[in-house]
This record gives sequence, structure tokens and C-alpha cells, in this order.
Amino acid sequence: MLDTILLLLLGLVLAVPLFMNIVGPFIVWKTQKIPTDVQFEPIDDGDFAEVCSGEFIFYDDAIRELGFSEVGASSMHDTHTDSYFRLYWHSGLKVAGMVVCIDALNQPVMTYCEFSQKYTDDSILDVSNSPRPEGYPDLPVKRSFRFPGVSDVNQLLSYHSQLRQRLKNNMQPVDYPVEQGFTEIERFFRRESDALLAKGLLHPEVGADGKRTLTLRGALTMTWRAVLPGRAIWGFITERRGRKILQEG
Repeated sequence: MLDTILLLLLGLVLAVPLFMNIVGPFIVWKTQKIPTDVQFEPIDDGDFAEVCSGEFIFYDDAIRELGFSEVGASSMHDTHTDSYFRLYWHSGLKVAGMVVCIDALNQPVMTYCEFSQKYTDDSILDVSNSPRPEGYPDLPVKRSFRFPGVSDVNQLLSYHSQLRQRLKNNMQPVDYPVEQGFTEIERFFRRESDALLAKGLLHPEVGADGKRTLTLRGALTMTWRAVLPGRAIWGFITERRGRKILQEG
């Protein structure tokens, strides 16, 4: 009797990931869209104060103490996800900072910090402490590294500097056009969407909502990175590669 119960429990445990990996891509294919032509509007702190936790305030204070100035705050809303962010700029380092708060359906609110730097070849080096890996595959427009166990913002910025010395040492960083607000971020969304299109993951048409729909291949790619066991594998890969480069240096 006990053996039967254990087998049933094991079957239930395995059934959910199996279902998500088989049926999930078709659900994503029909429902998920990728932001392409985005227009961010500045928002007041009160608009997302109820969603964002004390962790958001902690990162905000820490970034400001490092000499970053606020550019503005905005949000983006999808079918099952509300994302809020505050953007910062350090003119001396030529590094952009961001604190992100993501409220997704049936998931705890996720808050993280990231630092980005753009170079003369239009590439971007990005370092964050996001606990979840990105849903997109590696793209030529941005090279991303995760250090989810690092809550020290100064340490995270140091990792960005070290990775830059190893990967972008011959590249000159460019200034962020602070006076244009979120325009540069909006341009990046378009470039990111175009890079996904080039990989055959999106359809070329941009809808009235400013989004592109996924191809079936794109849905498979996104789903694999979002559900187990692919999420755990992709998370391990994206976390390990940054530390590996630092150790090799």
C-alpha cells in the first residue's frame, strides 16, 4: 500500500513538469507576445509603492550612495506580469543602474538590481543579481551575467567592472542620453526584438500593441527556460559562467 502511494506521489511530481514541457509551448505560442515598440511613461513612487518591497528601497539607497543619479521610474504591464523599474546613471563610470520589481501571477514579487554599460559597437554588458534567469537565449545585443547570491550593490558593481576588463577592455563606453529619459531603453527593446526575429523566434509583424508574436520555435525556446528541468539547467549555466570568467582572470 505504501509503495502504491509513493508511486502515485512520484507520478504527480513528474506529471506537472512533463505537462508543462509538452503543453506549455503551445499555450505560450498562443498567448505570449514580445514587446518591440515600447513607450515608457514616467510614474510616481506612489504608483508602485504597494507592490515593491523594502528590498527595493534598500537597493535604491545603496545605488544612490555609490554616486548614481536617478533618471526616472516607469513600468510595463503584460498579460500575467507587472514590472516596475527605476533607472539611474553614473556619469563618471558611464554605467547605468536599475532596480527592478516584478509582480508575476502565482509567483512571489521579485526584486533585483542590475548594472549595464553600452559600448561604441552598440553591444551591452549587463550584470545583475536576479534570482531568475532570463527567458531569452543569448543575443548579440547584450551579454548578461547573473550573481543571484550577491546583495551587496558595491560588490555587484565591482563584478561588472572586472568583467568589463576581461571582455570589453578595448571598447569605449558611451554616455546615456539622460535628457531623453527612457528613449534608449525603448530602442534596446526594439533591438532585442529584432535579434530574436533574426533567430527565427518571432514573427516580423508588429501589432497595434507594439508587440510581436512568437513562432512555435520561439515558444519552445521560451518555455524550456521557464519550466523545470530547463529552468534549473539554464539558471545554473547563466550563474556559473560569470564566476568562471572571474576565476579564470
